[in-house]
Amino acid sequence: MSILQRQSVIRSLGKLDALLVVSITLLCTAAPLVPPNAAIGAASGTAVLAVLAWYKRCRAATPLSIFCVICFGLVLAGVPYFWLVLALGLLCYAGVMRGVPWLRGTATWARWGSFDATVGFLSVAAWLLAAAALLSWYLLLHPNIADIVEAFVPPLPLGLLIAGGLIFSMVNAAVEEGAYRGVILHALDTSLGPGFAALFLQAVAFGAVHIGGFPRGWLGVGLACVFGLLMGVIRRRAGGMFAPWIAHVFTDVVIAGIVVFLARSN
Repeated sequence: MSILQRQSVIRSLGKLDALLVVSITLLCTAAPLVPPNAAIGAASGTAVLAVLAWYKRCRAATPLSIFCVICFGLVLAGVPYFWLVLALGLLCYAGVMRGVPWLRGTATWARWGSFDATVGFLSVAAWLLAAAALLSWYLLLHPNIADIVEAFVPPLPLGLLIAGGLIFSMVNAAVEEGAYRGVILHALDTSLGPGFAALFLQAVAFGAVHIGGFPRGWLGVGLACVFGLLMGVIRRRAGGMFAPWIAHVFTDVVIAGIVVFLARSN
């Protein structure tokens, strides 16, 4: 094979990789927004694309598709709580990335990164904006989040509830950042390049899963999408996961405070 032919093959594989990454991201975005039968179709489509990505050894699409297929499988198996699905999905994903020789070295997103003055300012600004938006959403719209209170606020002393809220905030922020600003954004950046398209697609995917979360509804999807954009910017600026995780933890603390101190009393 000549050099020109080899370059042509590499370009073709690169285009296929990008197409697969975008398609898988869109399927994962659609799954929470559509009826169950359509969501099963999205999961099946992701599995088919995962097989193609593996066969072609696409170094961006294969890790992404493996993670998404694992998460879809856990949801269909009845694993409760989305944060648990993401946590188990990330653990399985890490095992595959470590165990498959040609996939080693593809998870380069898993680093601490920097936390300089600019990153610190962006993190605090994102947290303050998110806190204001979340409080406004709850106090002005009075959404019904009785299901969240029932699922996550057991009849325990206030001190234990506060401790539980802090632990949950740290864990939930870790798995959501690992999934969206880690696995998904890295795959998009690798295949599409670190432009706005990649940033936007991961943010929309992040927003979509909040259709029934906190915040919820279509407005909640929009607010979560904006937050995903901010976290993506911080992730890129920091070059690692620590800064977006910190900003996300403090944001989740606000959510926990609303649920424990405001919603629980209603």
